[in-house]
Amino acid sequence: MASEHSEEIHSQKPVIEVEPPKLKGYCYSPDEAWKARDKQELLSIRIETSLRCNLDCIYCYSLSAHEIWSQREMEYTKILDVISQAHELGARSVVIIGGGEPTLYPHFKKLIKFIDSNGMTSVVFTNNTTMTRKLAKYLYSHNTSVIFKLDSLRAETQDYFARRRGTYELIMKGYQNLKDAGYSNVKDRKNLRLGASFVINRLNIAELPYLWRFCRKNSVFPNLEMMVPHGRARELMYLMPTREEWKKAKLDLLEIDRREFGFDWLPFTPLIGCGCLQVLYSLYLTVKGLIRPCAGIEVDFASVSTYSLKEIKNLPFFQLVRNIELHLKGKCFRCVYNHECIGCRGMAFSAGIEEGKKPSEAVCEEDPTCFYTP
Repeated sequence: MASEHSEEIHSQKPVIEVEPPKLKGYCYSPDEAWKARDKQELLSIRIETSLRCNLDCIYCYSLSAHEIWSQREMEYTKILDVISQAHELGARSVVIIGGGEPTLYPHFKKLIKFIDSNGMTSVVFTNNTTMTRKLAKYLYSHNTSVIFKLDSLRAETQDYFARRRGTYELIMKGYQNLKDAGYSNVKDRKNLRLGASFVINRLNIAELPYLWRFCRKNSVFPNLEMMVPHGRARELMYLMPTREEWKKAKLDLLEIDRREFGFDWLPFTPLIGCGCLQVLYSLYLTVKGLIRPCAGIEVDFASVSTYSLKEIKNLPFFQLVRNIELHLKGKCFRCVYNHECIGCRGMAFSAGIEEGKKPSEAVCEEDPTCFYTP
């Protein structure tokens, strides 16, 4: 529970004395983000490879499931071409979201090797149920950071979210394989290579402090995610925590970090302890070969079959997002933390679209989940 002084503690901008660890290839500082934007460069690119998945998570934003595996996927050679273009534009890392479960993609290992051969870091989001000892060693040897699913430390809760019995057991077995492969041997405690991702909602928000401590004690990067109103989650918005619930949860985590681990961070950013400015320095490639500014901004009008990444970056909508600080509305426009936080553009976009606004207007709205009051 947060102390009675939580409001007083967070009434002023914290002085960052000890920043929390970041995940290699996944987190970039505000200075890096703005500098890349100003130089018209990329720092990373996020890609979907396939919709193949062995789970059926209730909150899945991409509707990944076995019945739509046959949906046409972008050719592997085109993915390699896009990554090469991103590399030429300065990208240091490739975040493999999958769309489904990335490790089931037929060309997964070749893709990891290609990224490594270009001197880039691959970051793989995985449900971890397929993480064998051999695969874990392969990823570790090819400069890959791994973020595995961990929505709960209770087997029944995790299995319920995944809609597959035995999921939790497989996740933890995969976690052990990752540790045995070397991911627990942390040489640089500021740049971790292993993370755990938890999609928080009202069914597991009470567990958040335990998940957080699990990560901190085991040198695992905690990747706290909100449910976004896409895919299956559109039917589960009643499970979305309120702004006040998010406020309490984040302040409780900050107090845990300050008192137990000596870390300090700004509690208002979408990705806490790390920030999220990816619309400034990244692009999101869907399984169909369409480009978005990020996963939460569902605007699919730019195809890599029609445009190069350099051309896409200069299209009007992407230029608007790249210069978002000039167009922000509401309290996001007035916020004194604009350098390190521009709110979640995906949540702002979704809220604006629901209000009937055009994409270019919606993406500029204030983040409806942010509890900061200017």
